Amino acid sequence: MKLTVLTTLCLIMISASLMSADWITIYNDDLSLVRSSFELKLKDGRQEYNFSDITSRIDPASVIVSSAEKKLRIAEQNYEYDLAGKGSIMAKYIDKEVILLTENQTSTYKGVLKFYDGSSIGLLESGTNKLLILSEENVEVIQLAELPSNFYTKPTLHWSLIAPKNGKFPVMMTYLTGGFSWDVAYNAVWDDKTLALNSWVTIKNYSGKAFDDVTLKLIAGEVNRVRQAYNRYSDEMSMSYDGMGAGKASAPSFEEKAFADLHMYTLDQKVSFADKQTKQLELYPLLNVKAEAVYEYQTYSNGINSIIKFKNTEENGLGKPLPKGAFRIYKQDTDKNLEFIGEDAITHTSKNEEVSLTTGKAFDLVGETIVKDSRTLSQRVTERTIQVTLRNNAKDKKKIDVIHMLNSNTRIISASIPYTQDKNLKVTLPVEIIPDKEVIFTIVERTEY
Repeated sequence: MKLTVLTTLCLIMISASLMSADWITIYNDDLSLVRSSFELKLKDGRQEYNFSDITSRIDPASVIVSSAEKKLRIAEQNYEYDLAGKGSIMAKYIDKEVILLTENQTSTYKGVLKFYDGSSIGLLESGTNKLLILSEENVEVIQLAELPSNFYTKPTLHWSLIAPKNGKFPVMMTYLTGGFSWDVAYNAVWDDKTLALNSWVTIKNYSGKAFDDVTLKLIAGEVNRVRQAYNRYSDEMSMSYDGMGAGKASAPSFEEKAFADLHMYTLDQKVSFADKQTKQLELYPLLNVKAEAVYEYQTYSNGINSIIKFKNTEENGLGKPLPKGAFRIYKQDTDKNLEFIGEDAITHTSKNEEVSLTTGKAFDLVGETIVKDSRTLSQRVTERTIQVTLRNNAKDKKKIDVIHMLNSNTRIISASIPYTQDKNLKVTLPVEIIPDKEVIFTIVERTEY
């Protein structure tokens, strides 16, 4: 179908007063809480009111509306999501009169619309009562007598209000919505002793609504929810990027605090979000974090991991709750340029906890594991000898922690080098290797069934 013309397209919406304010709290996992304060201009008595200044991802069951004017009542609320579109409008015109003009307007058909399935149109022709079935691709114009009464151009809350008098009434509306998301990107420069750490919050608005001058809070942590499907718009849309430009009088910053077993980050300035926009804000100022480089080889794996570790303490230059996000590590070359050396992700990490970042596999370090011997001691007991080979092809001495995980029914009988074992059955065997040398050692483990 080349063109659809709908006559008399007009939707009258009662508008809210300019006196309004918004607050947004964004959680992890596609959940946000929106609070809006505004005024409604009403007349005395019961009346209908369409309010469309909401997101397209609103959870209608979560809407709470209250007013300082206690006598203002909401007698009924309907959430209208059957938006303007050819299919929905045609569905509203079943058993109503329409006029169809075929391609190049060579033929005109008038009658009562009986069905519409997206590919064909069923029309009970006026004057003959013949049922005509026309292919939609041959219909160029559809003329409707009037706009359906329940026609909406965007998601709308339809309220039936009872006002005690004529005038303006302050209203506070709160609802849950999808469409907002946030995560943290950590960018760090590594000098073999310290991580120069920058942290940025990336916020995406795909809620279907723009927000101006809102108070913003971010919640880090896992909030228990009863899962329900949201109505969604497609995310296959263009995205604009809004970084913080230079020349600001003072850069926005987040104030962090513990809140109800979660962590809350409140921005100290108001912020605006266009729909389909990605915005970045600094989470913490530059931090210099003391860390150490370690190498770990997991038995039976195919490489030796290069790892940077630090404990999240004030003594190490941090001691702040770290929301989940990606860590990207850079290192300065002899020409003073930064080069990317790897990245890893962290989960929500509170202070005093250890952070371990795997940047990649060490090129010049080699690890191999084989089972050298396996024997049955009895019907319920077996033993095996595991041989680990490490090689250092680098130019300097390396220390490698060999990690071997035990099962709950397995224990170490002997090892040819010292080792430690923690409560999680993790065995660590530290090995130092000078350049161009190889170290071979064995572990004997016993399993009881």
